[in-house]
Order: sequence, then structure tokens, then C-alpha cells
Amino acid sequence: MIKKKGEIQRRRIIVYYVLAIVLPCLILGILAFRGIKNDQALVEREQRRDLLEAGQQIIEETDTYLSSIENSLADLIDTATIPQEIIFNNSLLSRFSAQYQAVAGIFFISGGGVPSLLNNGLLYIPDHLLTVSHGAVSRSRHFTWERGWQFEFRKKDYQKALEYYQGILPNVTGAQSRGEILNAIARIQKKLKLDDEALETYDLIWNDYPHVFIQNKIPLGAVALVEKSLLHMERKDTIPALKTIHLLISQMQIPVWELGYSHYANFLSNIEEIIFRCERSTEEETICWLQRIWSSKDSLSLSEKHTEYLLAFLGNSDVILDDIEPGGGRNNCRRYKTSINGRSYLFSILAGNEYEQWGLIMDPGHLLNDTIRPLILNIAEQSNFCWEVTGLNGELLLKSAFIPEDTPPVYVMFPANLPSWTLTIYPGDSGLFVSLFRRGEGLFFYIFVAILIILAAGLFFTLQTVNHELHLSRMKSYFMSTVSHEFKSPLTSIRQMAEMLVRGRVPSPERQQKYYTTILQQSERLSHLIDNILDFSKMEEGQKTFRFERAKITAVVKDMVESFQKLTADEGFQISLDISEPLPDMVFDREAMEQVIHNLIDNACKYSDESRTIDVHLYPKGSRIVISVRDHGIGIRKEDQDKIFSRFYRAGEELSQTVKGSGIGLTIVKQIVEAHHGEVTVESSPGKGSIFNVILPGSQK
Repeated sequence: MIKKKGEIQRRRIIVYYVLAIVLPCLILGILAFRGIKNDQALVEREQRRDLLEAGQQIIEETDTYLSSIENSLADLIDTATIPQEIIFNNSLLSRFSAQYQAVAGIFFISGGGVPSLLNNGLLYIPDHLLTVSHGAVSRSRHFTWERGWQFEFRKKDYQKALEYYQGILPNVTGAQSRGEILNAIARIQKKLKLDDEALETYDLIWNDYPHVFIQNKIPLGAVALVEKSLLHMERKDTIPALKTIHLLISQMQIPVWELGYSHYANFLSNIEEIIFRCERSTEEETICWLQRIWSSKDSLSLSEKHTEYLLAFLGNSDVILDDIEPGGGRNNCRRYKTSINGRSYLFSILAGNEYEQWGLIMDPGHLLNDTIRPLILNIAEQSNFCWEVTGLNGELLLKSAFIPEDTPPVYVMFPANLPSWTLTIYPGDSGLFVSLFRRGEGLFFYIFVAILIILAAGLFFTLQTVNHELHLSRMKSYFMSTVSHEFKSPLTSIRQMAEMLVRGRVPSPERQQKYYTTILQQSERLSHLIDNILDFSKMEEGQKTFRFERAKITAVVKDMVESFQKLTADEGFQISLDISEPLPDMVFDREAMEQVIHNLIDNACKYSDESRTIDVHLYPKGSRIVISVRDHGIGIRKEDQDKIFSRFYRAGEELSQTVKGSGIGLTIVKQIVEAHHGEVTVESSPGKGSIFNVILPGSQK
């Protein structure tokens, strides 16, 4: 019935809580949430506008950068020489191209509509466009070493051919002729297996005649390096061979020579052959040089792509000319886009007339990675957005480290005068919490958060209160039940014995005396129980008063022990008392201290189980006095030892069912001892009994 009443009380409190707090807060929360959503919509619109402006800023700054390059070239071409060759050289324009890395190439369109391309960083030139070396030897001068050719190629007399070339070399003065004769000498030395002499000759060619061309197209420097590396490989000198190949690759990458495609491909084939012959080596130094060569070759491959890119532009002049609009004035610059063999081109036509025009080819890779990427990163850091750049067919070109999912982006298309790219911008941290960080726009969010906190705190404290009240109610119910049993047992004994005495059913004087004694003992037990309840009530309300007097504690302890010895004699208890002298005087309340000792000995008797031995020890400890009560009973679990002094608490359910008690005895002991400025401790183990120590301060004289 009590439990049901408690449940009704709990439900009533929760209903009141829902009606008074939850419903109003819920209504306000819905309104606040709608306000947040409205704020969010406004923020998202403003954010999209900001993102569009950021995208336009990126495009404008990219266009401004390209325009600055075009204007710089427009100022420069007034002094530039009109090209006379399809692939031409111009040191002034080469320096300009090196200054602006976004420039992939510079071209010129003559009045006849024939484009010419600046040779700036081309690894090779189509064979039919290769310029004949100005240092070439005329056919009329070949008679000076004609006999050497007869010895070498017709008669196969390599020794005489070598002697002949070595004989005429001192009389030859021109670099071209000397270079060709030295190449012939090295070639014959190689045929005669004179590897050391051949290596020395190729070293001489490389050091003194690297820019001499044979057959008007093949540079002696490149030939010397290839032949040196092959000779080293024949001698199994792997490291010198790889060093020579590494040097050749670096010279081709600069490039040092103007190579035709066929000769470039031939040199590259020789390089790959030597690399292949060394790849299986396990020597650490060889592996190290191979890694260097592979790295240089990767860079060479990038330069190859750049060369192919420019030559494809030159080789498709019809596509270019179809896109170009004639005329436009000296200060006009127009930018175009086209596609050749699947590659996109962005080029500018500037500062010319309808007959002659200069042009710029932009490098899309550099423009993307070294111009647009830094611009995006800089603006993204300020505006807090994620991004990606895609090509014409949707291929991913660049992106930020993180791309959010399920977030609607803003698309910014690059205009017609820039590459066909799309900038996709994703807003940064957004949603319900963005208003928290925006000045003047977070009112609804704060209201919503405050409502949630109020609801959570109110629910928590309400449940805490309900649970606390129910716990107290259960404790009080248990206390009333226990006390009722405690009262009922002695009252029943008193009533039965008194009834028998009144009706004269106890004829023997000895038996009558025993009944009187039992009635007295049960009365004292009731009196002590009532005193405990009254004292507990006063202590709980803070109304308990003590009468402190200076006296000896010994007499109180003796009286209580003797009293219990008489009371428990019939039950077989042996209660011993050990007093260690001398004991100092104390200032204490006699009745309160009697109650402390009574409760401790009474507990010892209750929880002694089958043991009937209780030891009481009174002894000094420095300036303090210790009253120790020890039993040899069931003991107390460690986890219960800190709780046994709490009101109504009883250690272990099994004890509550077999041992009578109110659960306030030790609570009273602790409160009385603390009122005397002392402390009470317990030492116990299950099955080994318990020791309760009351430590009280002695009186200062």
C-alpha cells in the first residue's frame, strides 16, 4: 500500500512537472527552432552570395594576372625581330618566357598566315624543320681526309686509317674539322679495342668540341657521352657509365643542343639500353645512381610532354587560324581557346594587324597549380569554404583536403577567355550552429539552448527529489516496522508474565522472583529502545543537549559491562573487561556515554552468531582514551563498513532477516562520540568478528 502510494506521488510530481515546465518549454522550443531555421535560411543565402563573390574574385584576379603578362609582351614585341624561320630563336623573348612561367610558348603569324614558334625549352625539333648547323663542313673540303675514309670503310685497314687521321690532325685548325677528325679517331680506336685511348679521345671531344655538329645535325658532345657510356659498360665500369648517362640526360634537358626528333629518339634509346643493363645490379652505389637517373628521366618526360604540346600547336595552324579574328588595332589583345588532339589550348593574339601578329600560349598546368590554386587557398582561408576544380569533361583537377557530403555547392564557371574549368565551392561549417558565431543573429539559438538546459536540469532535480522522497519513505516504513517488532517482543513477554502473576499461576516464590526479574529486564530493554528513538529524533533536529562533567570513565564502563553480564548470563555470553591504568579524567555526558557502550555491547551480542565471547578493553592512548568492544561473530563486509553508521542502514540483507534491530544504534553512537570531539572506528572481516573502537579525548588539567 505504501509502495503504491509512493508511485502515485511520483506520478503526480511528474505530471505537475510536465504541465508546468515541459509543455511551456516545448512550445517556446518549437518557436525558437523555427526562428533558428529562418536564421539558417538567411545565413545560407548570404553565404551563397559570398561564395559566388569569392569565385568571381578568383576569376578576376586570374584574368588580371594573364592580362599583365599580355601587356608586358605587347611592350616587348615593338623591339622584337621578325622571325625568318618556322622555329626561331630570340634571346629577348626567351628571357621573357623564363620570367613568366605561365607562358608555355610564344609564336608569330606572318602576313602569309604561316605561324612560327619560339624555340624555348624544346627538347627536339621535327627533322624536316631542323636548321642546318652554321659550322658544317662543305663537301669540297672532305678531300683532306678522303684517304682515311678509304682505309676505314673500303679496305677495313683500321690501323692505317688511325695513323692517317692522327697524322693530319695537327695541320687542321677549324673547330668543325678538328671535331670531326677526333670523332673518326675515337671511332677507329673503339674498333681496334683501344678502349683507354678511345675514352681519352671522347673526353677531348666533350671538353673542347661539344657543340660541333656532324652531318650538320648530330652534336658531337652527345655522341661522345653516349660512346663513353657504352665503352664503360663494355669494360663493366657501371658507375662511370651511369655518371656519363646522367650528364647526358641533364644536357638534353637544358637543352644544350638543337636536336632533330630522330636523333633525340636515338640518344634516348641508348640511354634506356644502358639503364636496362644496370637495373639488375644490387650494388648500393649503382642503385643510388639509377635513382638519380630515373628522377632526371622523369623530368625529361615532363619536358617531352611540353615539347609535344607546343609542336602540336604549331602543326595544327589551320585550327588556330580558323579561330583568330583578323585586325583589332595595335593595343588590342584577344584570347582564344581551342582543342588539338584532345589537349586544350589557351592562347592570346596581341599587338598586331591583319598581316602580322604575335601570340602567347599559356601553360594550363602552371596556371592551375601555381596561380589559381594559391588564389583559391588564400580566399578559402578568409571565407571558410571547401572547393574543387573540374575540367571540361568533369575530370577532377584540384580539390581541397576535405569535401563535405550532402552539402549543396555553388558552381562558378570560368568565362570564355579562360580555360574551360568549373570551380565548385562548398560552404564551410553551416547549419543550426552557424548563428552562434554570427553577431546579432544567435538570439533564437541561445533561447533554444537555455530551454534545453532548463528542461534537463528540471527533470534531473525532479527525479532526484522524487527518488529521495521515496527512499526516505521506504526507510521510514522499514524503521516503523522494525521498531514495532522491537517493541512487540518485550511487551509480549511482560504481558504474559504479568498475567500469570496476577492470576496466581506462579506458586513458587523462586519462580515469581524470576518472572519479576524478567519483567524488569524487558522493561529496561524497552526503555533503552525508547531512549534511542528519542535521542535520534533530537539529534536529527539538532535539539539534543549534553551535560558534560569531569569524571572517570572507568565506573561507567564497569557498570554497563556488569549489567550486560547479568542480562546475558542465561544466554551463555561471557563478557570480559580489561582496564589498563592509569586513565586520565574525561569531560563527558554520563547518560550519553552509557548509551554508546550499551549500543556497542548490544550489537556485539546480536551479531556474535554461535560465539559467546565478547571482550571489552579500556586503555589509554597518549592523551586519549579508547573503549574497544570486540566480538567473534559474523563480521562485516569491507564495502559495508563505511555505511553502517548511516541511519537505518543494516549490513547485508541476510542479517536484516535474522537479527532484530532498528538501524539507528550505530548512528547514535557516532553522533554522541563526535559531540564529545572523538571518533569511532571499526575493524572487521567476514567470519572473524568485529572490533569497534571509541576514541575520546582526555581532560586537560
